Amino acid sequence: MDVGINDFILAIVTTDKKMVSNTIPIFYVENREELERRSLIISKCMMGMVHDVQNDTFIIVKH
Repeated sequence: MDVGINDFILAIVTTDKKMVSNTIPIFYVENREELERRSLIISKCMMGMVHDVQNDTFIIVKH
């Protein structure tokens, strides 16, 4: 049996400059096109999955 934290957020990519976090890195972008491109690049580097959580905000999660 696997006990422990297996899924966690690696990063947030957003156009919302008001969003803050003390524990998760946030990458701010200017538009939707840059949001999609930057999220894909970061997820490949961190071996994570991109999830659209709404309002031009993506999270990158390690599963």
